[in-house]
Amino acid sequence: MRAPTDRAKLTRFLDALGRRLRLPIRFYLVGGSVVIDLGLRAATLDIVYIAEADDPRAMADLERAIRELKDELDVNVEPASPGDFLPVPASVLGRSRFVGQHGRVAVYHYHPPTLVIAKVARGLEQDFADAEGLVRSGAASWPEVEETWCETAASPTGWLRHDPAAVARRLAVLRERLGEAPPEP
Repeated sequence: MRAPTDRAKLTRFLDALGRRLRLPIRFYLVGGSVVIDLGLRAATLDIVYIAEADDPRAMADLERAIRELKDELDVNVEPASPGDFLPVPASVLGRSRFVGQHGRVAVYHYHPPTLVIAKVARGLEQDFADAEGLVRSGAASWPEVEETWCETAASPTGWLRHDPAAVARRLAVLRERLGEAPPEP
């Protein structure tokens, strides 16, 4: 098992990745990777990401570079997305926040309101703490979370892993923890 990743190790990984890639790529940090990059938690077990490129060769370069960097930097790096286990708005990547350039790698934080929903859907205390931190830090506003939840909940598909009613109950718990007023009917 590899060592946890803190913010400094994440930055080393992104810098090394940017030096190795020959073609531009959009690299979206997901989950705990966003939380540690924002300084809201000390470490995470995995650097979780989604990547896109205009040139398919960039994706092959990315995979090769990640295989090498996992061992060189002692990091867990995994592709994953909230869309793997929840319906997400179609425009979620377009609404993600650009946070920096590392060589050919444009780094984004995956849409924070969707991350809040995904964290709450899992229901673990660490995930609730992360979701609360994302809202309290201003990375996601509660109205953005509510708006995104309306889009997510309206989806008739993508609910194989979570029950929408259970996610709604967990969001109500988070709303209470944040001291937010319930939505008007």
